[in-house]
Amino acid sequence: MNIQWFPGHMAQTLKMISSELKICDAIIYVLDARCPLSCLNPKFDEFLGRKPVLFVLNKIDLAPDNVKEQFSNLYNMCHPPTSPPFGIIARNSTKSGGRDVVISALQKLLKDKIETKKSHGIDKILRVAVIGITNSGKSTFINNMTDKGKTVTGNKPGVTRTKQWVPVTDNLWLLDTPGTLWPSFEDNQIAKNLAYVGSIKDDVLDARGVAKALIADLEKLQSGCVTARFGAADFEGIALKRGCIVKGGGIDVQRTAKLILGEFRDGKLGRFNLDGLHGR
Repeated sequence: MNIQWFPGHMAQTLKMISSELKICDAIIYVLDARCPLSCLNPKFDEFLGRKPVLFVLNKIDLAPDNVKEQFSNLYNMCHPPTSPPFGIIARNSTKSGGRDVVISALQKLLKDKIETKKSHGIDKILRVAVIGITNSGKSTFINNMTDKGKTVTGNKPGVTRTKQWVPVTDNLWLLDTPGTLWPSFEDNQIAKNLAYVGSIKDDVLDARGVAKALIADLEKLQSGCVTARFGAADFEGIALKRGCIVKGGGIDVQRTAKLILGEFRDGKLGRFNLDGLHGR
């Protein structure tokens, strides 16, 4: 499969983020915990060299328990000590609460700047850009930080199209930005991982091809998990087991593909770190 998806608004988003960072104190980088390394957008690398970063491993309930430790170790190995400071927290953003953990982590990253302002009698207002690839859960994360549902959310990529400054407290404002991919995937496994988790729009994909590739990849990570869920280990067998049949007895390809991808994305096949598929 040759997977590519880079709508025009994404190029504009990159320019907007670069401009807005001039007034931001830090970055919150939201990653899908099912493939956090695959979610690191190369186009964001220049941003990470300019500001402290708080990585949020989102949808942690769908990933293995050790994914945070794995990501931390590998990120440390790839970045020199002179890089801006970073922190990592894990979140299930579909659940409310946890705001204090995020605020505390930001205050730790920005401790020196906050204390300098306080020494001059200034109560520092933190401005933080929230970035990430499409469908990583940025807007849902922000809504749970505010408890007021101030941003537009959806379970498909590309819902947020414009920037939104959202107040969390009197001293913390978050910038919600549109999800952004990159123009060309050099690693096909990364492209597949992002397709599996829904960060690439399903409408531009070969649904059957993606579902069949997902079956094969999940079996590499956890042998028997597909059969345990569906009672079959291949696309056609799953279609028959679940009754995805059209008039005349043929397989309903789109319905079967949607079923397989949907149940994986809902966590019904298990908890996975897809980054293990390309040896990261």
